[in-house]
Amino acid sequence: MTKRFSAQREMIRDALTMLDHPTAAQVYDHIRRAYPQISLGTVYRNLGDMAAGGEVLRLSFAGAPDRFDMNTADHCHAACVWCGRIFDTDGSLPAALLRELDAAVEKSTGIAVQSRAMLFSGACADCRPVH
Repeated sequence: MTKRFSAQREMIRDALTMLDHPTAAQVYDHIRRAYPQISLGTVYRNLGDMAAGGEVLRLSFAGAPDRFDMNTADHCHAACVWCGRIFDTDGSLPAALLRELDAAVEKSTGIAVQSRAMLFSGACADCRPVH
């Protein structure tokens, strides 16, 4: 089923392309500057629909609000434990290494890996000198 055009959804898409792995609240704050009539509920509902439909990735972290990513290609993330920034690992992890990891998972569990959600955590380059 094709969704009809929605100005709110377009604003959310635009915000996601401008913001780096934002929370729903950050998307809402960004849109609200130009379109104060939008509600937080509208942003949450549309982000949920977009994630369920595969238009965006929902990144869930224990004890923290979900983040959203327009990059739906197979990739991993790294999170700074100090400032909370999320980074894509695009291209920095060799495909052969990921295939090897997938094969190891299949061998140990019997699961044929179709996708993976990996998160690396530590101190980013900006926070490392401070902590």
